[in-house]
Amino acid sequence: MTAIDRGALLGLVRARPLLAAELLGAVLAAGGKGPIDGEALRRRLPWTDLASTDAPTLASPCQGIMADACRARAHEAGAAFEGLIAFLRARIAEGFDQADSAADDGEPGVHKAERDLAAKRDRMDFLESVVVHGLYLTVEEHLQAEHLLKLEASAYDWHDDYEDAWQP
Repeated sequence: MTAIDRGALLGLVRARPLLAAELLGAVLAAGGKGPIDGEALRRRLPWTDLASTDAPTLASPCQGIMADACRARAHEAGAAFEGLIAFLRARIAEGFDQADSAADDGEPGVHKAERDLAAKRDRMDFLESVVVHGLYLTVEEHLQAEHLLKLEASAYDWHDDYEDAWQP
């Protein structure tokens, strides 16, 4: 088994602080009550004593922890953003209904409105795949998708169904 030296570990923390925070959160959530001493941490994270900085070797022990953390985050985010996504999909559907009635009345510019709504629907599909279905590579991408969903919803902050928790 190989491990990572202190300098490489600090480099990882500096380069990817959110990843380091996720790993630390996963370790703390993985067990035990009370404070954890250095030896117990080394037993839980055996790669902290190792001297190699191989990226594949570092990735190997972290994969299980990261996979669990990503699944937990996706589940929590899916539940938290379910209402927001439904709200946005309802506003897009309303927009399409308005565009259809405008087309029936012969108003100009309907095709542009439909293209804009289709683009918004495609953005929603992508953001939902990231936030709910976990199709992201880093925690930062997930956080960005959450923020973009909130920004999309902020255009409808005047609506009765808009919730203050969705403010970006």
